[in-house]
Amino acid sequence: MSAVLDVVAFAGLVGLAFVPIERVVSERSVSQRRALGTDLAFATLGQLFTRGVLFVLLGALLAMLDAIAPPASMVSSLAVDHPVVASALEVILGLAVFDVMGYAYHRLAHRAPLLSRLHDVHHSAETLDWLASFRQHPLEIALTTLAQNVPLVLLGIPLGSHALVVLLLRLNTVFVHSNVRVPEGPWTRWIATPRFHHRHHDRDRPAANFATLSPLLDRLFGTYDDARADVLGSRTPLPQSFVGLLLHPFVGSAKPRPAELATPVATSDLPRPTGLA
Repeated sequence: MSAVLDVVAFAGLVGLAFVPIERVVSERSVSQRRALGTDLAFATLGQLFTRGVLFVLLGALLAMLDAIAPPASMVSSLAVDHPVVASALEVILGLAVFDVMGYAYHRLAHRAPLLSRLHDVHHSAETLDWLASFRQHPLEIALTTLAQNVPLVLLGIPLGSHALVVLLLRLNTVFVHSNVRVPEGPWTRWIATPRFHHRHHDRDRPAANFATLSPLLDRLFGTYDDARADVLGSRTPLPQSFVGLLLHPFVGSAKPRPAELATPVATSDLPRPTGLA
């Protein structure tokens, strides 16, 4: 029962925070919110399924890794004595590792057939807002969690800092999918915004903007695109029901994923946000 309350409380609090903002400063005009019931199911039942998958598949593995992890974190090994500074550095390191590993997994999810079929579930959303961020297959969430959390355990990041990193990433995931317009400025070069991530969900363009926290990784690896998203969703029809999407990776027909950017994109050739040098 506590797990149910936790899931409902998190989704409810996030909704209370983002719904008013999306109504006041919208990134995209939405005439009709599609598949509301499906996304509500992913935000509740889907999250409960995810907890079960994580408990069964990853709990024992992470516990084993924790047993062989170094007794002190990398930050502690640098002789950072001030606890607040040490904790801040641990969180920053954790977020950086999360973003790098998340970027790597995300690129792979657009190449490997099985991972691509799991990732199709997320790309099936035709409306992006705070609620659409929950539309992810539980098995894909488990694989992403494994890719992002194992390095933090092996680095010896303390549990408190590790938990804060996970919470910040969850909130950031909601933010970059939300329908919130963020003013252009120098910060958009460093921080991922909804406009940045919405471009990744563009149905008709090559896949780009794979990072979660910062566009710097995409700029570095040539997968950055500053264009605004046009039409969202999958290139071919997918189920729009909760059960249909859960089953799709295993019973659905194959389809091509959007190709990645074939060549590095020169930032000088792209429209730059105002205020940048």
